[in-house]
Amino acid sequence: MEYICRICNQPRPESAFTEKSHSLHTCKKCNVLPNQRTEERDQLDEIFKIFMQTRISHKDTVRLKTLCTSKYPKVVIHATLVFEVSELRPYKKGRFAFLEQKYPELAKRIEDAGFFYPQYIKANSN
Repeated sequence: MEYICRICNQPRPESAFTEKSHSLHTCKKCNVLPNQRTEERDQLDEIFKIFMQTRISHKDTVRLKTLCTSKYPKVVIHATLVFEVSELRPYKKGRFAFLEQKYPELAKRIEDAGFFYPQYIKANSN
C-alpha cells in the first residue's frame, strides 16, 4: 500500500516510512531534511487550510497577520493574499464569484497563487 508524504507530496511505499515518521506522514528522505523546509511547508499548509474554511475567523486573521511577517517569502506572499481576502469576504459561500466581480485583480492573483475553486472558474468561463 502506498502513502503520500506531506512534505514532497510523492506517493511512497509503506517501507519508506519509519514508525515515527509514519504518523507524521513524512518519508525517510524528507525526515532528514532541515527544519526550515518542513516549517515553510507547514506554514503554507496552514494558510491553505485557513483559506478553505467556510468562515475565516478573527483568530485566523490574527494568525495570518503573524504569518505575513514570516522569514519565508512564499509564506509572506500567500499569507498577505489570504489576509486581503479575509478582510473583503470572510465567508466562503460565493467568495470567489464576489472577488471575480468586484476585485478582478485580486481574483487573478488568487489563481496565480494556486488558491482557486475550479468549479467557479469552469462555470464562469462559458
